[in-house]
Amino acid sequence: MKKIIVTQLFLILTVISIFGQKPKVKNDPTHDDKPIHFGFSLGLNVMDYRIKHNEIAAQEGVYVGLRGLTPGINIHAIANLRLAENFDLRALPGISFGERSMYFENGIDSVPVYPEQYGKSYRAESSYLEFPILLKYKSKRLNNFRPYLIGGGNLRYDLAIKKEYDFEDQLIMIAPLDVYGEIGFGTDFYLTYFKFAVELKYSFGLSNILRGSDRNGELPPDYEKYTNYIQSITSHMVILSFHFE
Repeated sequence: MKKIIVTQLFLILTVISIFGQKPKVKNDPTHDDKPIHFGFSLGLNVMDYRIKHNEIAAQEGVYVGLRGLTPGINIHAIANLRLAENFDLRALPGISFGERSMYFENGIDSVPVYPEQYGKSYRAESSYLEFPILLKYKSKRLNNFRPYLIGGGNLRYDLAIKKEYDFEDQLIMIAPLDVYGEIGFGTDFYLTYFKFAVELKYSFGLSNILRGSDRNGELPPDYEKYTNYIQSITSHMVILSFHFE
């Protein structure tokens, strides 16, 4: 709830600050009239898992969760197609890096229930190759600012996922390919020679990415019980991007 309130306040303050300004000379006034333009994007992300437990976890009193959030980075190219005065179609192929720290603990005394080499957390690293396709709705431009909303889909492939179980360093198997829905908002700032944008986006996986075995059907002989604690896992991300176009 706090996150929703903060987001709404940010939007309200942004709109008030933009529409409360007096008219002045516009930078690059024909920028949005181009049928197509290109750019690049740099950003930060935090990756999360939504974990649903099964009956075995409930019976044994085991809780599986994430310990804190570790920032990652995003690097993307931008291809923007103008559809209408207020609508653009955008493709942002790129890569993103991050990790999630999972833990398996006894719910009564919070004692880890997995091998000692993992310490208190099991690190699940991700290196995504991704291809978002997004529809951008832009408000009317005022001076050198233009807020917008964005939404669409993203196909991600995790290059860090091993094709076969690594029995020395792996508790669970995650499917490398997933489709995400994405929604967000941002503001374009028109500078003298280019357009700069700050964008906040929420990305949510649409399928269960937990796998009980690898592509060869191999099961982890010692770690199968960890997979058995979980019914499903979906991937979620929050992404703060800085666009240069």
